[in-house]
Amino acid sequence: MSSVDLDSTLQLYPLESLRQMSTFGAVSDAFIKQALSLSQIINLKKGEILFKKGDNPDEFFIVLEGNITVYDTTNTGQHIIRTTETGESIGFSSMIGLRPRLFSGAASYKCTVLRISSRAFAELYDWDLQQFAIFFMNLSRDMSRFLRDSTYSNEK
Repeated sequence: MSSVDLDSTLQLYPLESLRQMSTFGAVSDAFIKQALSLSQIINLKKGEILFKKGDNPDEFFIVLEGNITVYDTTNTGQHIIRTTETGESIGFSSMIGLRPRLFSGAASYKCTVLRISSRAFAELYDWDLQQFAIFFMNLSRDMSRFLRDSTYSNEK
């Protein structure tokens, strides 16, 4: 995990690309830059664990590149709950709910995620409440889609 060097990150992930991600939709460039500056970048190899079931969450993640497979391991084996897409957030519901993680998440293949700690999240609130409200709404939509898509895929 490394702190974000804003210029390097924006070269790899230009603002135009970040604005297309569900998490940053309709959020100002200044807010995106502030979020990046308060975050850390995590590069994962295929199969590398991002978080484990039962972990106490102090952060959530935004998938910048690649996919995270969310799964549950039971006595009958490993069950895939859902695979995230680039631009989606993951782990927000556990962080905001102050509850241990219900599932584990691992990189489907080489993957880059942005880690936003609960402290950074609070700083974004203090920094610009109006932009934070839009960001929060985007995160809530991601959470809702995750729940809907997970339920739907489990009904098949």
